Order: sequence, then C-alpha cells, then structure tokens
Amino acid sequence: MTLRLVGRLTITMFFLLLVTHGIAQDKGRYTFGKLVPADFTLPAKAIIDSDANAVILSDIGEAHFVGNNKNWFSLVYKRQTRIRIINKKAFDLATVTVPLYSPKDGDAEKLSEVAAAAYNLENGQVVPTRLDQKDIFQNRENNWTAANFSVPGVKEGSILEYTYTITSDYYRYLRSWEFQWERYPCLSSEFRVDIPQTISYVLVKQGVHPYAVDKGSEGRNSYKVTEKIEAGLSNVAEDKIVSVATVKHDWVMKDIPAFGSETYLTTPDNYLDKLSFQESRTYNGEETFSHTDTWAKATQELLEEEQFGGTLNENNETINELADKINAPGRDNLAQARAVFYYVSQHFTCTNHYDFYIRTSLRDAIRKNSGTVGEINLLLVGLLRRKGMEADPVLLSTREHGFSMVSYPVLEKFNYVIARVKIDGQVYYLDAAQPQLGFGRLAGNCYNGHARIISNKDSGSVYLAADSLQEKKTTVVFISSADKAEVAAWEGTWEATLGPQQSYELRENVSKQGEKSYFKSIQTQYGEDISIGDAGVDSLDQPEQPVKVHYSFKVHSGEDRAKIYLNPFIGAGLRTNPFKAADRRYPVEMPYVTDETYFFTMQIPDGYTVEELPKSAKARLNERDGSFEYLIGADAGMIQLRCRLKLNKANFVPEDYSGLRDFYALVVQKEAETIVLKKN
Repeated sequence: MTLRLVGRLTITMFFLLLVTHGIAQDKGRYTFGKLVPADFTLPAKAIIDSDANAVILSDIGEAHFVGNNKNWFSLVYKRQTRIRIINKKAFDLATVTVPLYSPKDGDAEKLSEVAAAAYNLENGQVVPTRLDQKDIFQNRENNWTAANFSVPGVKEGSILEYTYTITSDYYRYLRSWEFQWERYPCLSSEFRVDIPQTISYVLVKQGVHPYAVDKGSEGRNSYKVTEKIEAGLSNVAEDKIVSVATVKHDWVMKDIPAFGSETYLTTPDNYLDKLSFQESRTYNGEETFSHTDTWAKATQELLEEEQFGGTLNENNETINELADKINAPGRDNLAQARAVFYYVSQHFTCTNHYDFYIRTSLRDAIRKNSGTVGEINLLLVGLLRRKGMEADPVLLSTREHGFSMVSYPVLEKFNYVIARVKIDGQVYYLDAAQPQLGFGRLAGNCYNGHARIISNKDSGSVYLAADSLQEKKTTVVFISSADKAEVAAWEGTWEATLGPQQSYELRENVSKQGEKSYFKSIQTQYGEDISIGDAGVDSLDQPEQPVKVHYSFKVHSGEDRAKIYLNPFIGAGLRTNPFKAADRRYPVEMPYVTDETYFFTMQIPDGYTVEELPKSAKARLNERDGSFEYLIGADAGMIQLRCRLKLNKANFVPEDYSGLRDFYALVVQKEAETIVLKKN
C-alpha cells in the first residue's frame, strides 16, 4: 500500500466503530509497577467466589498506528495485565505465550518492551521479583513464532503483572480482545484503539455482559512515513509528515465473572465477551481499496490464491500422474471417486488439522505423502477434477474453533477445509485427512453450522448442523447362570452396534492405543466384580460400516447371599446427570442427535426369585424434543428390560435447560435402580 496524503488532508471513511455510545469514563486504571500493601486485599465482589484460584485485577489493551518506512502504517499493540494469585492451582498464569506472525517471505512481527514481575508482601513491604530479559524464549513453527516467558517468584498470594508491545506491518489482522477469562473472574478489562481513517475495520461484538464504557470520538494524528524514491540507479528515502483524521474508541467492562465450564458447549470462544476486527477498506488519498468485504470477493481471491485454489487451476503434471495411477474397475464415477478418496486417505498423513492453506506445494505433499489438511483435501479436489468430476473445496470452522460468520467473510473464523463432489446428482462431502472416516462421512467436529463452498460455479453457504447427524446405538446384554461349582456367579455376553460417529471415534481410539489396550481399559472400569474375555471389534477396517464391539463376561457376586442386588445396566447407562447447575445462560450443544436402545435379558439363577423390580416408566422432553422409555418385566424364569433414550435434536436454547435437566435426572434415577433377587 502506498500513502499519497498531502498536508492536512481530512478523510471521512465509513468506519463501523464510529457508531458508538458511552456511559462513563473509567478511572480505575492501575499504574504498572506501582503497588502498595493495600493492593493485596481483594475487594468484596460477588464474582469472586470461594472456588476462585486467581482474580484478574486489571487487563488493559491498546492498539494504535505509527508511520513506517514503507510509505504506510504499522500497527502497535500493547497489553498490560495484573493478576492476584490465590492458590497454586493458578500458577499456570505465570507462564505467558505471545504468538507472533513470522512469514518466511515477509517481515516478522516484533516483540518489545517486555516487562514482568511477581510481587509478594513480606513484613508489610511489597517485594518484587522481576523477569530477566534473557529468560524470554522464542520458538518458531511454520509462519508463527511463540515468544514465551515465565514470571519468576510467584507464590500463593502473589500479585503478578506483565506488559509487552507488538509492532506489526500486518494491520489487516488487528488482534481481538477478550474481556472475559475462562476460569478466572476479572475486575476490570479495557481495550482502546486509535486508528487512522485511511483504514476501516468491521467490528464484531459478542458476549452477554454490559459495557461500563463504550465511547468513541474523532481525532487527528500526525505520522512520519518514509517513501523510497528512485533517483538514478539508486533509491532515496524521503521522510514526510502527514496529518490524518483518526477514530478513537474505548471499551471497558467491570466485574466480569469467570466463564465457567459448561457441559455440551462447543467452545467458550463462541460466547466469551469479546471484540473482533476485520479490515474492510483502505484509502491512500486517491483511491479506496476494498478488502474481502463480500463473499463474492473473498471467493474470487481464494480461487486465485496460489496457496489455495490457484494451484488447482494449474495443469500440474505431478497431480496428473498420480490421478492416472488411481483406478477402479469400470467407468462408474462413484467407484472412481471412492478409489481416489481411499487412496488419498490411506497414503497421506495429516501434519496439521487446523490449516486450510497449502504451505509448500501439492507436488511436495505428494513427494512426502503428508501435508496440512488444506494440502490433503485440496489434493483430493484436484484429483477428482482430473477424473472429470465436479469437485470443490468447502471452508468450515470446527466446533472447537468456534462459529464462522454467514454475512461477512472473516476468514480467521475458518480453520478447516473439506471436499465436495457431485456425482449423478448426489452431493458428497469428503475428508481424506482423517483416515478412519468412510467415504461421504465427516468427523463430528465438522458439524458446526455455517460452511462456505468455494467455487466459480455455485459458491455459497451450506449448513452442517449437529441436528442433522443421526447417531443410533444398540446394546444387547444377556446373562445366564454360570457353572454350579462357582458360588453365586453368572456369565453373559455384551454386544453393542455403534452409529457412524461413535464408530469413527472408536476406530480412532483403537488405532492409537490398540485393541488390547482398549479392552484392558474396559476391564479396569469394571473392577474385580466383572471379568471379560473373548473380546473383539468387528468392521474396524471397513469405515463405511458400523463398528460392533462384543465380549463375554462373568459377574462375581462373591459369597452365597440371601439377597442379591444387581443393576441391569452393565457397561452402559448414565451414572450422573450431565446438567447439574440450577440454571444456564448458554445453549446446550450436543455433538449429534441421540437414539440409544439397551436390551437386557437375565436368566434368574436357580434357588432365587425376584423380590423387587424397578417400575416401568415413560417420559417426554418438551413433547417433541425427546423421549425416554424404561420397560421391565419378569416371566418364566427370565428378566427382560428394554430401555430407549431418544433426543430429536442436538441443540437446545437456554430456555429449554430446566426441562432438559429434569429429563436427564429421571434417566439417571431409573438407570441407577437395581433388581433385587431373594434366595428361596
């Protein structure tokens, strides 16, 4: 970008941050490095509960711009944080990691003005232990450098604080700011910006807590920029001072509670109180440049990007040669697509599951038989196209990464790419980066709502919703009397047929730890009361088929007792309610729609009769959202149980939480009830 501002030119730009409102200016800022004994006394705040391991006293961020030697601006980001450590469970806060963008073909972000110290109260005096600059370490991986340091001298009761500055030429990526911390309450968090109106950003706000300050204003700054001008055979650096209108904004939140751990929540990042920015336009005094401010423009840029779609447009001989090697019997497109998919998934190892770009080249990925998820699945797209099929990449954000935006192309919100192929009017979504997946299947973390097809024909949004992912599981248990020589013992068989996602997860588990270790962990969970044998897993190497787990077992009841109490849910059932909190502010986001059926059949042992059986029960969740059925009976020397838990959707709004909690409380209660056998 070249800056062509002259004198005191005033520029009015569309800037979302200008639409503001304010409440009151914050006057509670801390001065870095200045502490008194009174600072060690925590104020009485409702957000500081007895379980708090630390309290964030102050967290202040600032972003402003300075002129650089490239005739433009550099972004300066500063952070200053002060924390009170309550106990050793929060000692991890003393270790700080600062990510720095360090591309191989550009200038790296620079870290400076790092200072940190731990303060302890000794004999009524504040005693600091300061960070030595030589204890700052940097580790580079791909295009990022992680700067790490640990604040020394931290003890229970310490106050630690740190500050650092990052200078970056990559102003497009103005860092987001999180007011809320996941595990710790925060008394005060502030973020302020001062941005020349030559650069415009779209602001994304999220969270539920109010701002104590949300105030914007206009100002003017002067910047020294340096331009290199050709003078004969050499370049001459020319300095100039430009005056530019600016937008200033200050956001402050007070007394923000910790984001507590919630069961069935995709990621806290979707709901934390947070600001995110994406550059939308720049103006150099003569022209306005729009930057991926529409999906049409973002799609076109991605299709032309050499590290993404641009490579697929090339006549790559290496890809052509590989495509020629992969063949299936006949000319059936579906068979050809399967052959291509399984070749890639079985021959290539994914080295990074959260990078959708091509970091080296597809030729290099083929040579090494490994690459990022971008390299593997874009290679898959390229190979399918060489076979004459209509295939395109699809960008998405995995559940642990957070939601992507539908209305605006914030590419930072995406971290994954899969392939879409159309065959005979049918659409298939493929992921060759996960070798345990079958053709046409995706891992559960891909079902995170909005995804984006990147195509020059029919680019658009597609929704991969967890509500559409049906997971059916059937478990069958049979118990009969064991050898008469063993006192009061039974033997039986256990068999479970899993749904697609649980089958995938089990294949992943077994591939990592082995089948023997998998069953050893099951035996460990049973303890000494039950021993298992003749164990096996069917269809492990058939990823499009459901996995079936089976084993025999023996129940050891110990002594010959007058009464025997037996829970019929062996290796199954809910032991605790996953929804314990009295209320909930955030949605319940389950990974898939559940339909689990459990069959239990038991031969009543000789010499015993049934004294007590649990009562049968039926319940509905909000009439249409789910159902629970518990049917049990005894007849002709047999006890039979059929239990089915069915949810018709995976996502529930907070208003449904109370009913969901009560529904699961009933499930846990019924599945904990025992059968009582009495000796004749």
